[in-house]
Amino acid sequence: MNALLLALGFFLALAGDSLPMGPLYLALRPDFVALLLLYWAITSATELGLGMAWIIGLVQDVVDGGILGAHAMAAAVMIFVLYAGLGKVRNLPPWEQLFFIFLLLLAERLVAWSWQIWGGAVAWNFALLLGPLTGALLWPAFVYLLDRIRHRLRSA
Repeated sequence: MNALLLALGFFLALAGDSLPMGPLYLALRPDFVALLLLYWAITSATELGLGMAWIIGLVQDVVDGGILGAHAMAAAVMIFVLYAGLGKVRNLPPWEQLFFIFLLLLAERLVAWSWQIWGGAVAWNFALLLGPLTGALLWPAFVYLLDRIRHRLRSA
């Protein structure tokens, strides 16, 4: 059941990341795939490894049409850093995890951006910082929603 829920969640996150919207949405849009990776890594660390994060990042690169490997490297780095301090982050309530989630999303964004810079695909813009901030602010609601879904599926 968890594998099916994981696959469905990442399909929806990829769809959310590729919605065609205006420039304001693109600036404020959190990386839903990164948020879902963080959620699954925190709640069930045994089901999501660095290799799976890398593969999901590669799929995100293909769907986004960007430089191949940018999101894959960023996802692997983000999950590695999370696992290094997982015990500290896991024991905090979601609203206290905001700061750590922001730093992890920011690191993910900067790694993907630096990878894309080497490919000559993107230039620096301060709007790159708004997505991680929006993602961190959405984190408590995101955790609440996904916890409710997991609990309902587990009890059904």
